[in-house]
Amino acid sequence: MLYRFLENNHPKNIWRDFDRLNDAITRSFLEQDTAQTSHFPQLNVYTKENEAYVQAFLPGVQIEDIDLTSKENILFIKGNRKEEKLADGTQVHIREMFHGEFSRSLEFPFLIDSDNIKADFKDGVVGILVPRREDDKPKKISIQSIQSK
Repeated sequence: MLYRFLENNHPKNIWRDFDRLNDAITRSFLEQDTAQTSHFPQLNVYTKENEAYVQAFLPGVQIEDIDLTSKENILFIKGNRKEEKLADGTQVHIREMFHGEFSRSLEFPFLIDSDNIKADFKDGVVGILVPRREDDKPKKISIQSIQSK
């Protein structure tokens, strides 16, 4: 594609063409849905051999607008940050905070015990304890000595 783009343009204009191509690429990224291109919510993930702990930072999101699900070794975090209502006559000067639906999925190096996941919500942070399934935990194998005759 780049070759055809440059092939149809005169060499003297190559730098102008690169600038136009760069602008087009930048615009295409900016026009995509913010929730899909950004990493919202921001996460901290800590793992041990038999569990993981996830912190999802969700300022401005209400607990009833958060949905946690899991399947096999994947935890799904979905939700909706609602746009605040503005008083009549108020106009937005700058808006840097995302509003709308969001989703993240986390893949763990073990199968999740979905029945024993625990989650809490405080000050806009969801804490999620994700335990490993019992049948996925490593099993100790005993070694027996064979006596020579």
